[in-house]
Amino acid sequence: MTDCDLVLRGTVLTMDGEKRALLDGFVAVSGNKIVGVGQNRDCTFKGKEELGGEGHIVIPGLVNTHAHLVQGCIRSMAEGTTFEERFFGFYYPMTGACDEERSYVSAMPPILDLVRRGVTTTADDHFTHKHKRSIDGVLRAVRDAGMRCRMARLMLSDPKNTQEGFRETLDVGLAETERVKKEWENDKTTVTASTIGITYCAPEEFREIAAWTRKNNRQFDVHAPSVMDTRYLAERRGWKGGSFDWMDHEGILGPNVIAAHAQTLRPGEADLIRDRGVKISLVPDMEQVLGLVEFQARHYIENNVVCGIGLDGPVVAYGHDLWTAMRALLTAQRMGDQHRKQMGDKSIHWTGYEMIFGSAELALELATIGGAKALGMDDTIGSLEVGKEADIVLIDRRGETQMSPPASLVQNLVYGNGPSPEAVKRVFVQGKAVIKDGEHVKVDRRKAVEASDKLQATLLEETDARKFVRIRSPYRWM
Repeated sequence: MTDCDLVLRGTVLTMDGEKRALLDGFVAVSGNKIVGVGQNRDCTFKGKEELGGEGHIVIPGLVNTHAHLVQGCIRSMAEGTTFEERFFGFYYPMTGACDEERSYVSAMPPILDLVRRGVTTTADDHFTHKHKRSIDGVLRAVRDAGMRCRMARLMLSDPKNTQEGFRETLDVGLAETERVKKEWENDKTTVTASTIGITYCAPEEFREIAAWTRKNNRQFDVHAPSVMDTRYLAERRGWKGGSFDWMDHEGILGPNVIAAHAQTLRPGEADLIRDRGVKISLVPDMEQVLGLVEFQARHYIENNVVCGIGLDGPVVAYGHDLWTAMRALLTAQRMGDQHRKQMGDKSIHWTGYEMIFGSAELALELATIGGAKALGMDDTIGSLEVGKEADIVLIDRRGETQMSPPASLVQNLVYGNGPSPEAVKRVFVQGKAVIKDGEHVKVDRRKAVEASDKLQATLLEETDARKFVRIRSPYRWM
């Protein structure tokens, strides 16, 4: 027998290149690395700690490819508001009032949402810079939660769609990005520069930010097309094509670009994305919640575009649950296909009897190895393979009624919106447990909730944003 630190046993969904699903498997860990994966009967490892067994599931840590974690203080407030009401009425004012400590408090509940359900890696797009160290508060919360993070610091300068105080010069933005990179990068956190979308800064600034990412071998993370693109591309830049067309025209579109949402494209842009090697962060839960029935992932997946699944900010991703987003990927696409069919799209051939888009296995794949590939981390995480770092989730399904009986195990996981937090027995990042029996090993979630509640009450009064709370609720709140 070979000694190791940890052996996990159960049904092992490896997400490796062969898509192995081992009904009675094991994963062995030494230090921060996976040193063995295989059938339990062939296991030659003896762990200092051994967990799992019959009725347990072992999967790679989930990967969330898009978030705005500082928006925890405005969770779910999008409901009943228009884009302009929420963006200018409380997005900017309330998150803008968050200094480092407030940002820490605001980000912690959505971070706990993620890690307690098995997310070990998250991307984050941060554009709250009234207080330059707001981003430090978010990164401190991620660090204390023990997660991995690919942080993008988004620079904004356009006066038409950015409130005063959020705007900054290119020199200041890049200097601050360098500071954050120097102070926060480590073996679990990377930092890059970006902007929300192509109409949130001047074209020359957009080009300079993209050049910085290439020079520093970083991702360029951009919302495309953003809400403001349709309003400003033609009006202010004289550009009649789409957002991806414009980026390609500027020589920016390439393999280091990851585009969030990437919906309502112009003809030919999907092929352009494929040909340029752009990565896509699909955000189906937010799209579905906001009633955007044109959601389209099929043209990416069927053309082998690298895709992951993201959540967006808690203001529009209310439960902040990547399992819900997996289910939403499938249901939003199927609803979108039905919408396109009814609108006369001849490319949709579903008769009601044929296999409809996707599968639970596909959704889980996009939330693990797909997300790792989308963030450029697949050499390290995303699958259970010897040599990769030990980001692993152990699930005890024995008390999970939505996961019984187990013949359709992955379907139960995805369509049942995943395991309950109590069933998440362990979440490991680099071989270290950050979740035990559904609770964080260091962070007190009740204290986090209490602090978050107090912060929101303070911000609503400070920014005069309370008028947006329950703005169109049919209930009589007394």
